[in-house]
Amino acid sequence: MRRFAWRLGLALAFVAALPALIGWLVTPPGGRYLGFQINVDDHMVYAAWMRQAVEGRIFFDNRFTTDAQPGLTLHLYFLVLGWISKILGPAITVTLARIGFTYLFVVLANRLILELRWKLFVSKLALFVVCVGGGFGFMLWQTFGVAVSQPALNPIEGFVAALTHRGLPTDVWQPEGFVFPSMLTNSLFMVSLCLIALTLLAILRCREGWRPVLWGAVAFGVLMNIHSYDVLLVAIVCVGLLAATLASKAETPEGETTIAPSQWAIRVAIIGLGALPAALWFVYVLRNDPVFQARAATLTFTPSFRQIAIGYLPLILLGIVGFLAEARTLRERIGVGILVVGLAVMYALAPPSKDAFWMGAPAWGAALVVGLVVIVLLARPKPAENLVISWAVLGVVAPYIPGLFQRKLLMGLAIPWAILAAAGLWVILRSLERSSRNLVAALAILILAGTSLRWFTREIQLQRTNVSNTTVHPVMLDSDAVAIIRALSNTPKRTVVVAIPGVASPTDDPDVFRSPIIPDLNPILSGLTGVYTYAGHWSETPDYGKRRAEATRLFFDNGATDEQRMAFLRGIGAEYVIAPQPSAFPDAGLADLRPLGTVVVSGTKFDLIQLLP
Repeated sequence: MRRFAWRLGLALAFVAALPALIGWLVTPPGGRYLGFQINVDDHMVYAAWMRQAVEGRIFFDNRFTTDAQPGLTLHLYFLVLGWISKILGPAITVTLARIGFTYLFVVLANRLILELRWKLFVSKLALFVVCVGGGFGFMLWQTFGVAVSQPALNPIEGFVAALTHRGLPTDVWQPEGFVFPSMLTNSLFMVSLCLIALTLLAILRCREGWRPVLWGAVAFGVLMNIHSYDVLLVAIVCVGLLAATLASKAETPEGETTIAPSQWAIRVAIIGLGALPAALWFVYVLRNDPVFQARAATLTFTPSFRQIAIGYLPLILLGIVGFLAEARTLRERIGVGILVVGLAVMYALAPPSKDAFWMGAPAWGAALVVGLVVIVLLARPKPAENLVISWAVLGVVAPYIPGLFQRKLLMGLAIPWAILAAAGLWVILRSLERSSRNLVAALAILILAGTSLRWFTREIQLQRTNVSNTTVHPVMLDSDAVAIIRALSNTPKRTVVVAIPGVASPTDDPDVFRSPIIPDLNPILSGLTGVYTYAGHWSETPDYGKRRAEATRLFFDNGATDEQRMAFLRGIGAEYVIAPQPSAFPDAGLADLRPLGTVVVSGTKFDLIQLLP
């Protein structure tokens, strides 16, 4: 099984590397490939931290705003990647990290699955489904957005759209909830999934002794530092595991020492204490950094449960098949019944997705209690199975906790349901003879991987059109942007640059965008040169909407005088402006900003202007 995992890990790492390799190969002369296609602005936040590590900083500030700030952010992952990027550059560094953690995750997921002590075929099936499994998003696919934008749908698309209130299933647009999309898009997601797997392995293995407590606490502490939302998710899962442990007689594998649930709970609690230093620092930064406070207050709501349900439905259905097959007692059958009814009620009551909490604290607390009841009723002798069940059941409830960044609690939800789906698929396959079983299993994996395949093709499509899924950020920079970045890379510290926030290039098809008419270079400048931008990122910049509008007005011929523009720029401490040339965009109504200063870089479409003192 381990050799199988190594081979699968290498194969998936190669596939995950392909879009980036293709991107570098097709980059036009004089251009620069950024290294990713999805959420370019988010990646530039990571790049800005890496850039500060290159500068020799340990504690980072926010380069996407001009507000005063103490600079207290400590991010261990991008600190280390920043050191490495001194030699390799940021794009190659994060790509190699993404590939490496893709391989490592497959190895760790295999070890987690081996804790279940299932048949070899089922274990291999589970690892495959964990890595590539998704939902029905491939049946209602869009390249851009989170809601259906197409006015005309074919019958299948229309049927799925009706099931989701015309919201796109989450497997179409939320990579962190699934493994393969995370492998393709974000090294931070992959290292976080590795740390989650390490922590859960430590929780299971610390029944055997104290050694796993140490590396589990370290993994949990690093997780708290680099992706803190996941710590809350793991804690909620552990509550379910505790309930299942108390409800069942935990099985002790042959040759192992029996340990009381209370002793196990103490060891797990010590693992949890590993997050305490990072948590205390988080609280300290939150209290003392007003810019971080504004960033932390950004609301990121969980989408409609209908979008989640369809995004995971094939895995959930197969998982329920497995539950039904293993339900040999009345208690277990009641547990399966409550689970099915609970999911159906959540689906029936789910409103269309909107920027609001679906559940208040009482409703969420009630849902959590129901989830714990299901876990207790389905509790099994094997702790590893109880862990997977807890993650699957409470993983559906956790994302609706009425708190900030609740959507992030969908992290890795496909993993436990994929493991349970493999068990359900085995129930269907076990009566077949070997050749038929293998053929049906391969076909099932191909169907479950339908969305993953579409994620891969989207990566290539975005490269070809040179537009990120954000619609206003390019995938490859042109020679103008490269020259401007080269010039700004040598500017003194605390340099403020203002660029137009970008103009997208839509088409008659609402789901087709060409390369941006005017790209939003703000986050790219902060990420790759370390300069400060006024309206750099939707979440990192306080009051982003207002500042984006102000920055946009600066560049258009709207009656403002040069003196008024200069007063605005001086008010925010700007030293440079990146101005699109009016002659290059004759129909855009742009103002000529060259009188505001000295043209440092004159390109074919953009000028870098150093403002007059």
